[in-house]
Amino acid sequence: MPRSTTARRLGAALVCAALGLTACSSGSEDDGTPGSRSSAAPPVDFKNPPKVSATPSMAASVNLELPLEAYAWTDDELRTRRQGEDLLAAACMGDYGFDLEPRPSYRGDKALRDANRYGVSDPDKASRFGYHPDPAARGPKPPKENYSSAESLVLFGPREGESAKAEQNGKAIPKGGCWGKSLRDLASKGPKVHPDQEEFADQLAGFTYQESQKDSRVKKAFSAWSACMKKQGYTYSSPMAAVEDKRFTKAGTASAEEIRVATADVTCKRENNVIGVWYAVEVAYQERAVEKNEQLLNTLKERKSSILKAAAAAGAR
Repeated sequence: MPRSTTARRLGAALVCAALGLTACSSGSEDDGTPGSRSSAAPPVDFKNPPKVSATPSMAASVNLELPLEAYAWTDDELRTRRQGEDLLAAACMGDYGFDLEPRPSYRGDKALRDANRYGVSDPDKASRFGYHPDPAARGPKPPKENYSSAESLVLFGPREGESAKAEQNGKAIPKGGCWGKSLRDLASKGPKVHPDQEEFADQLAGFTYQESQKDSRVKKAFSAWSACMKKQGYTYSSPMAAVEDKRFTKAGTASAEEIRVATADVTCKRENNVIGVWYAVEVAYQERAVEKNEQLLNTLKERKSSILKAAAAAGAR
């Protein structure tokens, strides 16, 4: 059978929606806030707060180095994994006579996560966008998919209610289609873990981030920041309270008032080294989290390495 003359792109959102596969989350972009990738995490005992080795002076949250990042998927690693998934899916589609163009390259979100981790910290962006994201950081919209019924069947497998034993020209279609097969092929590599543990490092990072805000050292920095904001006419208990001001979150773009508040926010953070204090405390919390969960985290790290080797090998075929 001749190959389809129309190259097709894989759209992450459509693929995840069509398959309902949690593995899709490994390549999805989050909104830049810690813990947004996943909200649940097992507790770590912080009744006795960990010691902070040193508190750096930090004007902005850029190029952050956090202990749990060694166990989570980096932007480069996610690109490699996505490329492997796409190549495996394309090879499978080729067996059925279809061409499949890969998804647009994963842009990554490390810089966005760092920039938003402790609220606004860039005075230039605060003066232009307030608490709203820089439109340029969103990137272009992914192209719309336009699959034929046959392509969709082979790529995604039969829909709910259709026969599970689907075929294309007498050839059986794998469960979840070629896309489901590509995800399973990579996910099968390395040590086995429960599906709920796949993003454990990210979950733990979200948990420690929340716990760090309860630390007395961070609260003291927040109080100093709040007093500084009060002098400029704004009443907020913490930097996150300003970010979550409903006057701003409900607006499509930043108002003049939002820009004034965000600009004052940055100034008060810098005057009181809020970012330096918070970062140092969060690092200490993550170090304890790693210590208490070292076995599982090392297993996930080994698993990630195996998946990456398989993904890279897919590109070498």
